[in-house]
Parts: sequence; C-alpha cells; structure tokens
Amino acid sequence: LGGVFSGWVPTVTGYAWYGLTVYPGYEIFKRFFVGLVGEANDAVYHVPLVLLSGACSTAIACIGVCPAEATRIRQVSDPSCAPTALGVARRIVDEGGFFKGLYEGFNLLLARQISFGMMKFLVFDYFANWVYATFPVMDDNTTLQLTVSLLSGAVAGVVSTIVSQPADTVLTKMKASQSEPAVSVISRVYKEYGPTGFFQGVGSRCVWAGSIIAGQFLLYDVGKNALQVAPEDLTLFLDVLGSVQMS
Repeated sequence: LGGVFSGWVPTVTGYAWYGLTVYPGYEIFKRFFVGLVGEANDAVYHVPLVLLSGACSTAIACIGVCPAEATRIRQVSDPSCAPTALGVARRIVDEGGFFKGLYEGFNLLLARQISFGMMKFLVFDYFANWVYATFPVMDDNTTLQLTVSLLSGAVAGVVSTIVSQPADTVLTKMKASQSEPAVSVISRVYKEYGPTGFFQGVGSRCVWAGSIIAGQFLLYDVGKNALQVAPEDLTLFLDVLGSVQMS
C-alpha cells in the first residue's frame, strides 16, 4: 500500500501550488488580452485568447511545479534516496545544485504543462458551453452549475492528459535515468516501443488528472460562489489594481 502512495507529498504540494496560481492567473491574463483586442473582438479571437491565457498562467505555475515534480519522480524511482519528500529535495540540491537539480528539464516540463494547460481551459470552456446550450436546465441553479464544472473538468483533464502524455513520458524517463538528455530518451523510447511508447501509462494518468482537474475546477467555482464573485467583480478588482499600479 505504501508504494501506491509513494510521492504523494510533492504531488499534493505541486498540484496545490498549480491550482492556486494557474486559475487566478488565467482569469487575469484573459482579461488583459481581451483588453488588448477589445471586448467587441472577444468572440472573434476567443480560441487564441483562451489558449494564450492558459499558456501564460501555466508558465508561471511551472516555477513552483518543477521542484515538486523533480522531487516526486526521484522519490518514486529511488525509494531509498531519503525517507521524506523534504529529504529527497535536499539530496537533489546537494547532488546537483538548486537550479540544476530541481529545475533540470524545466523546458520539457513547460512543454508538457503548457500543452496540458491550454487544452484544459479550451476543452473546459467549450464543453461547458456545449452542455449549457444542449441542456439549458443545467444553468438553473448553483448545484447544477457545479455539476457541469465537475464534468467539464473531468473531460478537460482526460483530453489534456492525452495531448501532453508524450512530453510526460520523456520527462519521467529523463529523471528516472539520472538526467539522460531528452533527445536520447526520445530516440530510445521510439526504438524500443515505437510511437505507442510515448503513451505508456496514459490510462492511469487520465484517471488521476481527470479527477484532479475536475476537483480543481469544482473548488474554484465553489470558492467564487461562496464569496459571491462574479466576472464583473473580477473586472472591477483588476481595474482598481491597474489604477493603483499606474499611480
């Protein structure tokens, strides 16, 4: 049973940081980009705006996710490394330095997470809109709206996982093989397994990510409803913040 929960501390830490930064960041970046193109053009550039906002917010979130991911992979692949997640992180830093140890493979992590983040927000947005258009009754009360958020988050998590799985496979094998270069890992995986090798473990990751992303979107919407935060409230807040920064 212990093996099943191996690496849970850095996993929870990484996802917590991700959730706390990427969702507010997405709202802020989307509002900023809509301001650049003008609200009248929002519908015209909706897809690029969603993708760009998701990419920018995810890039910022990766600053905290990368050390947690490096710790998780090392803890799972080498259980004898240290008894705790903090001990694993310290050993990684001792062996390779802070940035080289905890941020090695950052570019590949960005590729994985940004592709994941862009698809997540795009699929969530379109799937939720499709549900409301097909079943208008789902917009009648808060409980039904939260159900749509939960379902849309699960679908978004599964689709995003499939899209980002090749990068995840390469990143995991890089860390597990003690910093083997990405090009070498890609070549080795392709020679040993063919194209399907880049999708190893995609099923279990779909279940995990689908559950996590569904929960994140649900909690985000629950928080907005509990605090009675509407889109116009966020706009007002950002307008005030912008005026303060300019003054």
